[in-house]
Amino acid sequence: MTEFRLELRGVERRFRQGRVEVRVLSGVDFGLRAGEMTALVGASGSGKSTLLHIAGLLDRCDGGRIFLDGRDVTRLSERDRTLARRGRIGFVYQYHHLLADFSALENLVIPQRLNGVARREARRVARELLSVVGLGKRAGHRPGALSGGEQQRVALCRAIVSRPGLVLADEPTGNLDSAAAGEVFSLLRTLVRSSGASALVATHNLEMARRMDRVLVLKKGCVVERN
Repeated sequence: MTEFRLELRGVERRFRQGRVEVRVLSGVDFGLRAGEMTALVGASGSGKSTLLHIAGLLDRCDGGRIFLDGRDVTRLSERDRTLARRGRIGFVYQYHHLLADFSALENLVIPQRLNGVARREARRVARELLSVVGLGKRAGHRPGALSGGEQQRVALCRAIVSRPGLVLADEPTGNLDSAAAGEVFSLLRTLVRSSGASALVATHNLEMARRMDRVLVLKKGCVVERN
């Protein structure tokens, strides 16, 4: 069995701006072990979101290889990439991206149903998770009736509701005040630890980064580990 839940080997990504080719990632190498929380830091525009999109199979790399639980997923078909994302990867973004016309509970039921979970079981799991993050009594509320911190707590639950092995978070507390940010991060850490997932969290918050197991720095297209 591989020691890494996620592994990137020599990953490259380039974009064209007119006639100019911009190299965003230049041979990125790192691995995430099961149960590990890793911070990804770097200046704005350094390519953190690009790296997360490639790791999460939302974008394709121009070179290198990507492995999930030891399986090379670099060149999967679009259908297989979608299935891998749905069943094995959870996403948390700076903005919650909840479905506005559905309740908090339904926002957690829908991804489970897409993975074939029976409705009754999906609702049970959703209620249990919402209770864990203190939103048991708010399960029937739509996102517009929830505070920013509450919306992001629902988004955290949605990311892990299907028990993915990997959670990718892109500035998950960036839109929150310091109190709500601290609460959301603590919940993210608790949920990841209890589920046994690995997490890669892009953040500008260095205090938050220091509370994780490792800190990776993205600079000039490469990743180095901060001691």
